[in-house]
Amino acid sequence: MDDFNGKVAVITGGASGIGLAYAERFGAAGAHIVLADVEKPRLDQAVEQLTRKGITAIGVTADVAKYEDVEALAQQTLDRFGKVNLVFNNAGVSITGPTWLQSLDDWHWVYGVNIFGIIHGIKAFMPILLEQKEQAHIINTASLASFNGTGDHAPYCSSKAAALSISQALYSEVRALMVDIGVSVVCPGMVDTDINKSWRIRPKEHTPWSDREFKDGEFMQRSNAFQSAGISPVEVAEVTFQAVREKRFYVFTQAGWHHYLDAFLLPAIKAEDPPVLTWGTDLR
Repeated sequence: MDDFNGKVAVITGGASGIGLAYAERFGAAGAHIVLADVEKPRLDQAVEQLTRKGITAIGVTADVAKYEDVEALAQQTLDRFGKVNLVFNNAGVSITGPTWLQSLDDWHWVYGVNIFGIIHGIKAFMPILLEQKEQAHIINTASLASFNGTGDHAPYCSSKAAALSISQALYSEVRALMVDIGVSVVCPGMVDTDINKSWRIRPKEHTPWSDREFKDGEFMQRSNAFQSAGISPVEVAEVTFQAVREKRFYVFTQAGWHHYLDAFLLPAIKAEDPPVLTWGTDLR
């Protein structure tokens, strides 16, 4: 897709982080932006920020874990702009802790957003993309964690592995249909976003395995330092922009990504024990 002027981009998890960076980059190229997020105050602020920059943008409050919300997002996009060209299934959350201690609510929450958010996005928007017969592209946010389960991060890593697999299957299906719809899977490493504070948006009725994330000052201080060591969301958006232009499937954003994959995938292929990498949670 060489010309983004007048194209319509729907971005979930769009009120901050990578999603907002996508909106700014593609909006600067002339795309009309539909931001979706569960955090309405942040969403309103993001839309205002884009509008001040001369980007046409609207905000839709939506929980991607609920299919009816994503259906409504698709309909509101059509009502406002009459079409969809770019679908960014980007919303994501994370929780840390030992695999056996995390509550079922932890698992259901992460899978609901990170996996079913993508499934719902594909199910709601793919029929529209096929019917309108315009150039289009679906971009799913996965991770380098898609390729290896990291200690203390099982729900997130396994959900991102699913995001990768779903994207690969969709790519194969679209190619078989011989339609002008691209599919990309974005696999960043650490990015400086607020995903380490995902607890702020989880359903109030859920029971997390631990309230440490938001009550333990030392834990949050280390978490913030670790997260801020990542690259900027703007860098992710720029690499993704170029990948969509070139219709590339795999989108790796960090220098040295191939060394990471070599370290984790080659030992598995050789049937060796995988390297041990933990996020830092105290397992005692």
